[in-house]
Amino acid sequence: MRIFRSKKQQSTESAKRSSKRYRESTHLIPTPGARSSKGKAWPLSTWKVLTLAVFMIVLGVVIQIVRAISAHNDGFSVPQKNVFQSVAQPSFLTAFFPTLFVFPLSYFWASADRVLRLYQPYITLLQGHARAEDSLLEDYVMSNVFFTLFKTLKRREWIIHMSMATALVTNLYQPLAGALLTVRQTPKTHPQNVSMSTTLGLAPDVSTLNAFLAAAGFTEAAAFQGLPDPPFILGGWSVAQFHPVAAGGLNASVVLSTTGVNSAANCSVPPTINLDTSIATNYTITVHDADGCTSVAAFNPASADQQYGTSPALPGTCGLDPALDVSFAPLMFWFFHTSDSGVKQARAVMCRPHIELFNVDAQVYLTNNSLMSVEPLSNYTTANNVSGDPLHGKAYNAVLFNQSSVNDFVKARAVAIQSQIPGAIFRFASQDPNVLQTQFFDPPNGFLSLTDRIYTQHLAVSAKTVYFVSTSSENEMGQYTSLVERLVVDTLAAHGLSALLLLIGMLGIWIHLAHARMRRALHLAAPPGTLAAAVALTSHSGFGALLFPYDDARTIAGKLARLRFSLDARTGAVVADEYGFDGEGVRGSPPMPGGSAEKVELRSMPSNVLLHGNAFGRDLEDVQEPELPYEQEPLVSPRPKRR
Repeated sequence: MRIFRSKKQQSTESAKRSSKRYRESTHLIPTPGARSSKGKAWPLSTWKVLTLAVFMIVLGVVIQIVRAISAHNDGFSVPQKNVFQSVAQPSFLTAFFPTLFVFPLSYFWASADRVLRLYQPYITLLQGHARAEDSLLEDYVMSNVFFTLFKTLKRREWIIHMSMATALVTNLYQPLAGALLTVRQTPKTHPQNVSMSTTLGLAPDVSTLNAFLAAAGFTEAAAFQGLPDPPFILGGWSVAQFHPVAAGGLNASVVLSTTGVNSAANCSVPPTINLDTSIATNYTITVHDADGCTSVAAFNPASADQQYGTSPALPGTCGLDPALDVSFAPLMFWFFHTSDSGVKQARAVMCRPHIELFNVDAQVYLTNNSLMSVEPLSNYTTANNVSGDPLHGKAYNAVLFNQSSVNDFVKARAVAIQSQIPGAIFRFASQDPNVLQTQFFDPPNGFLSLTDRIYTQHLAVSAKTVYFVSTSSENEMGQYTSLVERLVVDTLAAHGLSALLLLIGMLGIWIHLAHARMRRALHLAAPPGTLAAAVALTSHSGFGALLFPYDDARTIAGKLARLRFSLDARTGAVVADEYGFDGEGVRGSPPMPGGSAEKVELRSMPSNVLLHGNAFGRDLEDVQEPELPYEQEPLVSPRPKRR
């Protein structure tokens, strides 16, 4: 027997209706009272979703503001000691908490999208005249998200399509948030009061030559061991020393204004070098510089095949006071060598040491007090015993000294110094005999650069002790710089996360406002998703008798293919219309407005077609069975009797 009746044998109730539409038994459903908002999923509460969207917009703006502040201030201050050292590293903390913060945003937004997708079949039913595959059979929740995106785009369901796209993009929140913050070592500068330990002045014990002897020893060691400049010395610069400053970070340094002495060796190769070997036991080396400055050195060649030493220049020939003390006179470094072929060779370098006093900005690396840079500001003009009496700006040559009125200890120091500096130069050059001949004695200026470098270092090391004296009353304000750990906002991650938050927030407002308008006429007492809610909507619709529990999706689609579905405006129940086909299976009747009071009567259909769905190709009007009145008509066909 048939489940749906033909209009020839309508029940008494349906016969009274003037319309040709037919509703199975929804007319028996009492009219509901006032609609209740209880049971709605939270995304259907528009103000809650809009609050989330506005929060994302505000968060996107805040991230940009924080990024700008971070860029301006080189990040934000953090404790320099990790209190969680035994538990977690800073990289974990900076990645975990931002990710944890944005996780609810992506989670709740995905939940909102899931509810919109869950409600989409009901929105389609609300519009009326819906095919089964667009409504009852549609499942946007469990389907593959990319397939669903393509399907919504094809069907032009723009709101669901944009909702799914934004929910998919929110998955980028967490990786972007994890890369948003980083702890970076950043140079940070702040004022620092520095207590000076020395100031410009002539050392009171300069006559003991201890300072010069120590400088000569360091210079000799540095030449052979490749040592860097000692603290507070850089090249020819020597600056005033200060008491240690507590280093509060990595690579700490301080820049301060102080006094500095620039020592210059002013070495050159004399154009005239004469080696006199006429006396077998007394060779002499006589040099004349371009301005006539002359120096003479005498030595016994029998002492060694290789010899070296220093000799003072004659001050009168150099344009200086003839009575100038030898300690301040120009000097000559001379080197003698007998080649493998027996040729006697002599080389000489004339040096005229000079000092200049400056007010400088000195940058000192606090780890070892090495001098990193010196920037002269102005000439030092304050009168003291270096710039004034007794030196008047003259420089010690730091190698030759007046030994006429000193004790034997000082004489011994003077002799040692006089031999140490030229000895350091010659021994460094003679480490390889071939190099000594080809690079130092064959070229006329072979010793110039080496002599200038080693002698300049000796002058600078001597100056740090000779031209500075201890003090305890001077303080200078310096600029302390160190690498400190700062919490920095990554620019790329901040721009990316902020852009997504702003875009999804603004699109979300449009999506949910538009969806709220679409579902204004949709009233579901129970939220969809449960079997009970589905039964409540379809139990009086009649078409459920077409289906069996063991029907698969394809069979169900075939059985419902000739029906069109909508929601009844009075009760909210799902109702079905039979939909006529032409010869090629296209739609043969115009759509009916959803929610009308009556439904078009379904044509008479053979029971075996309705129940088994295997005779759609036959003429449905060929088979007619007697129909019962509505009151006596069963919901399902009787079981066939066994033969």
